[in-house]
Amino acid sequence: MGATARLAGLLGLCFLLVSALAALWGVGLVGLLLLNGPTATRVMAIMVAFGLALGAGLTGVVVRKRAAGTLLPSDVDLSVGFRGGQGGL
Repeated sequence: MGATARLAGLLGLCFLLVSALAALWGVGLVGLLLLNGPTATRVMAIMVAFGLALGAGLTGVVVRKRAAGTLLPSDVDLSVGFRGGQGGL
């Protein structure tokens, strides 16, 4: 594993850590909302927290999979099954 792959893996791990912290922040805000009632600021902060958790989490997973070399290719599948069974054996 090269230095670039290790650095990318560490960057992905940082994204996942940010995602976990944002999710905890969102859960705390939901608890605050349930205790003190909804306000526009609280609802917006909850949406931001969970949006950040989702975005950072997905980014972290993709970066770590790319660093490990296990990210699936995005090329079109040219297999016989994909073409609806067309083609000979």
